[in-house]
Amino acid sequence: MKNKRFILSISLACGIFAFILIFDLLSKHFIIQKLVLPGQSIDVIPGFFNFVYVQNTGAAWGVLAGRPVFLIIFSIIILAIYLYFYAIRLKKLRNKTSIILSISVGLIAGGCIGNLVDRIFLGYVRDFINLQFMDFPVFNIADIAITIGVIIMFVYFIFVYPKEDKKDDATLKQIESLKDMSEIEKLNKEIAEIDTYDKPKDNNDNSTKNAESLQEKKVKTDKKAQPTDNLKSGDKDEG
Repeated sequence: MKNKRFILSISLACGIFAFILIFDLLSKHFIIQKLVLPGQSIDVIPGFFNFVYVQNTGAAWGVLAGRPVFLIIFSIIILAIYLYFYAIRLKKLRNKTSIILSISVGLIAGGCIGNLVDRIFLGYVRDFINLQFMDFPVFNIADIAITIGVIIMFVYFIFVYPKEDKKDDATLKQIESLKDMSEIEKLNKEIAEIDTYDKPKDNNDNSTKNAESLQEKKVKTDKKAQPTDNLKSGDKDEG
């Protein structure tokens, strides 16, 4: 199938997006049911990590806390830009679209939408995963997906994107060279057709010229012959 990779890339991105979104929302729902009030915790691996219910009105480490509208608009703009870039790459590369880019898009889109659902309908994001062995903000499944998606995105732009553009430029050059060759062939055919068309025409012209010259010679000979004929007829009358 010609566009097998193209379809695979879209299916992979959509599949990862749906999985992350559903997993994030379900995990928040079931964990928060156990942790009814903010600040409550459940030990999972003591000393390593536990579940702590946090209502985060900002971004990581409480940045822009209390400004959910700004965070909603900012998240939508960033996600829209990345999806637009992905659509352009799909259209440009078709069956050569990178699987890495599709994975990154699926992770980032799923994580962003998961947190956007919380911000739009609750006014805050429900975080519950807490790493006890280090000073790190409490996070959720959507945050994990966004982080991994961004890392993969950087890998794509550093290692894969330049190679894709080089391959695409080489392909365009080959297409242009093929177009040039086809144009040259067309011109040669046209020239050959013109030559074959002109040759009979030249022959006809030559035959026409020859006929005209013969006609002129005939007329001249007829004119020369007319006086002698008159003289002969006059001599006979006198006799």
